[in-house]
Amino acid sequence: MVQHNMKQKVTMPKGVKKKGKKPPKKQGPKLGHGLLIAPKRATLVDQAKTSMAVSRLINKKNEESVGNRANNAVGRDSVAAEKAKKASTSND
Repeated sequence: MVQHNMKQKVTMPKGVKKKGKKPPKKQGPKLGHGLLIAPKRATLVDQAKTSMAVSRLINKKNEESVGNRANNAVGRDSVAAEKAKKASTSND
């Protein structure tokens, strides 16, 4: 029950078209579809892979040597000696 004059709703002129939804545009490969995009610089990618492999090897050897030094300082057998003992006991 309105006590005053109601505002009239806005209407568009008769010649105006309604807005419709535009079809979605494909923007690129979706995630998880197994599509790989070739890198711009394949040689740099290969160099990065080899440098990662080399650094991984160096880090592993450094960790072993530091671990052996620490074990020797404490008085433990080295890891290689422990492996040799286990191998010799399992063969007997």
